[in-house]
Amino acid sequence: MKWIHIPIPSTSALRALVTLTRTGSITGTAEALSVTQSAISHKLKALEEQLGFPLIRREGRGVRLTERARQYISEIGPALEVLARASQTQALTGSLTLNVASGFAASWLAPRIGGFLAKHPGVALRINTPRGYGDLGARRNDLYISFLLPDEVPPGSTKLVDVGFFPVAAPSMVGGQMVHDATALTRFPLLHLDNRQDWQRWISAAGSTKTPDAGVVFQDLQIMEMAAKAGQGVSLGDRLTSRAAMERGELMQVHPFELPSPRAYWLVHGNALPSESARAFEAWLLAEL
Repeated sequence: MKWIHIPIPSTSALRALVTLTRTGSITGTAEALSVTQSAISHKLKALEEQLGFPLIRREGRGVRLTERARQYISEIGPALEVLARASQTQALTGSLTLNVASGFAASWLAPRIGGFLAKHPGVALRINTPRGYGDLGARRNDLYISFLLPDEVPPGSTKLVDVGFFPVAAPSMVGGQMVHDATALTRFPLLHLDNRQDWQRWISAAGSTKTPDAGVVFQDLQIMEMAAKAGQGVSLGDRLTSRAAMERGELMQVHPFELPSPRAYWLVHGNALPSESARAFEAWLLAEL
């Protein structure tokens, strides 16, 4: 077969063009690829000259891909995916054990874990949960996502999420309306986690002198949330663990005050040197957050 030698654009220029379709801006593309804006502009200009047709049009301070550029990207996209797969280093294998705070595991990680496994199907993943807040044990697991106080955080850890608490309940319990008086809120059945100090701290911080009446104390966050969704009382939620239920309309925030927690979610490494699987999970986690 007689081959026709046609110059092939550089993969870095093609990558810049494809990334531009996702970010929608030169600035965003430069940030995504960790290069300067001028470098992106230079790559796109050189690619235009090589292809012989314009790729972008200026619109105010932004840019817009031309129709011909969109068509070109749709044609080269599959080829780039094949090239990327063929150029990948050896797929990750082995085991990875995570120790994840139950609230974070159930509300954030569980619905997303398939995304990590799709990228690294060779990793055998195990997820444990700690016995209590701040429990890192002997740090024998590979990675920990823990709900820690500042003085519990080991050196080298990465803060993931700050947390603030606010009252949540089934909309039917409060007629779908906010209860702006913190004292009035105590007339509802209150659901507690671990002890009754959680509500006492929130009520005092919200400006009320009322002492909350006795209510059911739960040891498990998910069970308490189930009770709240079933209309059994008002619990304290947060943006992370209550988000899905609030988006589905099963829970609603019933008072505007949000009390910052002294604890935050942190990513902590185990005592052993991090494996490639652990590094891959950390990178995936931070990108998702």
